[in-house]
Amino acid sequence: MGFEEASPRTDADLGTFREVVESAGHSIYWTDINGTIEYVNPAFEAQTGYTAEEAVGNNANILQSDAHDDRFYEELWDTILMGDVWEGEIINERKHGDQYVANQTISPVTDESGEITRFVAVNEDITELKTYRKRLGRERDRFASLLDAFPVPLVLTSFDGETPIVARTNEAFDAKFGFAEQTLAGSSLDEYIVDDADSETARDVNDRILRGDSVHREVIRRTAAGETRTFLLEATPLAGEECDEALGAYIDITEQKRAEDRLRRKNEQLAEFADVISHDLRNPLSVASGHLELAAEDCESPHFETVSHAHERMDELINDVLALAKQGRAIDELEAVDLATCVSQCWETTATADAEIRIEATGSVMADENRLRQLFSNLIRNSIEHAGSEVTIAVGVLPGGFYVADDGPGIPEDERESVFESGYTTADEGTGFGLSIVREITVAHGWDVDVCESVDGGARFEITGVDVVTD
Repeated sequence: MGFEEASPRTDADLGTFREVVESAGHSIYWTDINGTIEYVNPAFEAQTGYTAEEAVGNNANILQSDAHDDRFYEELWDTILMGDVWEGEIINERKHGDQYVANQTISPVTDESGEITRFVAVNEDITELKTYRKRLGRERDRFASLLDAFPVPLVLTSFDGETPIVARTNEAFDAKFGFAEQTLAGSSLDEYIVDDADSETARDVNDRILRGDSVHREVIRRTAAGETRTFLLEATPLAGEECDEALGAYIDITEQKRAEDRLRRKNEQLAEFADVISHDLRNPLSVASGHLELAAEDCESPHFETVSHAHERMDELINDVLALAKQGRAIDELEAVDLATCVSQCWETTATADAEIRIEATGSVMADENRLRQLFSNLIRNSIEHAGSEVTIAVGVLPGGFYVADDGPGIPEDERESVFESGYTTADEGTGFGLSIVREITVAHGWDVDVCESVDGGARFEITGVDVVTD
């Protein structure tokens, strides 16, 4: 089949050559200059389904499929007839009709005079590789579509040492930061979006991801326009212990932070205003009370008691307004406060008349102790004001919180949403600020407060969302 004509080598050389060709893992065959097959190796038989007897003597076009047009084969033949090597992907057809993809190299073989005597073709079946690449491409496109469908800015990074390199961003990220994906791809993410003032935080984020830890924290990042904005970063490593990829989500909380800053400044101004007003009101009130005491020493009048009661009422209002202005301010530090101790101390310092207290609460909560005392004091006074001096008050724990309940007449269901409004009261002696103060204290802690009916038919105030410290 042409071996003997290949070259004037020794029989030993030809034997070695035959052994190498027939042991090759790639399909190898050669044809005469007209394309008639003269030799095929065993790998050819396995790849095409044709035996050597079926293939030799037939034209190589038995392998052609309808995947290529005539122009494709014309260019192939033009190349090899010119004495050049043709190399590329080709879709061939096996004996039984199924197609396969091959990396094919066709090389001309010349004699001593330079004339082409035959062509040698080497084929590597890459059908599975092409199928895998297509599947990988579809998965990549699907992943890209999923990323772009997400309304939150997302960035996929891989690490080059300690530097996060952008692999891909989604459309929301491009829109929020103002960079085109092509600009960021392959570049250091931190170089583009990390503000100099937050570079240390960025290094800490990268270190944690490289350790395989997830990250949840506020960060300052820079847009293409040079604007710095505040984001809540959720970064998740995508590999094992030695993480080399991460997916980062940037939730823009700039406006929320600005609103919080404005609210904090307003609260501070309100507290300062309340201090000034309470000071300016207490001075004339003290003068009025002092003159009232002097007048009572000189003469008697049934009106003095009424005026004195009015002064006391004004003092209560001043105290409550001042407390209401201050209790809503954000809390910077929390400490573990023992519930039973805190309630006992509040009970001792509150005018409780003939009321009784049942302290069923155990354990501690993370809170500002002074404001927690203010909360309990206001709830205790509220029960006494509305349920009478002989009311029994119970304080106990809930999952994630605690409650204060009484056995009084309770609060009608249609009024429960109104009781926390400033100035709302149904008691003759109430200022209407006590429960507003309770609400402000819970908001400042990040807790929730609700009112319902107690087991005795009275009012029950439930405070939840509390960080409870168990023994």
